[in-house]
Amino acid sequence: MSAHPHLTEEQIQGLADGTLRGPEGMAAREHADACAECSAEQSMYGALVQRLTTLQDPTLPADFTAGVLQAVEHREHALTQRRHTLLAAIPAALVGVFAILGWALSAAPTAHLDGFLEMWTVGRHVVSAAAPVLEAARLPLGLGAFVFAAAILCILARALRLRPGTVPAHASP
Repeated sequence: MSAHPHLTEEQIQGLADGTLRGPEGMAAREHADACAECSAEQSMYGALVQRLTTLQDPTLPADFTAGVLQAVEHREHALTQRRHTLLAAIPAALVGVFAILGWALSAAPTAHLDGFLEMWTVGRHVVSAAAPVLEAARLPLGLGAFVFAAAILCILARALRLRPGTVPAHASP
């Protein structure tokens, strides 16, 4: 082991692929020459770099460009259709706003508002009166539903039970 600490993996990789230059590269090269462990790692990375440089890019399929262009065309068509849908929705929304404003500004706008407020008040009173009744009836209703379901299940179980030695009508002998 030398007096200097070992090289980092980044430094060894830089030495192997030639990207570590300057004074740092010179110092790392001197250390790798003197240190057997760092030299072994550098030669391993050097072999890896050598093998990677021999790799070739894969060939593209013949219809690759046509497929990409078709996908781009499909995407553009979808965006155009979305834009047209939005442009068609704007006049529809304006017609709706115009109809609501026409209703609100009709001859008797207060009659509409009074009817709405009256309906709102009646609904509030019905809900406030029904809430305690429904809350109080919850337990008896739940118990009644349980007893009813248990009775139905018992009746069905007795009706579907087969006597020993009998064959169901749909089964073949």
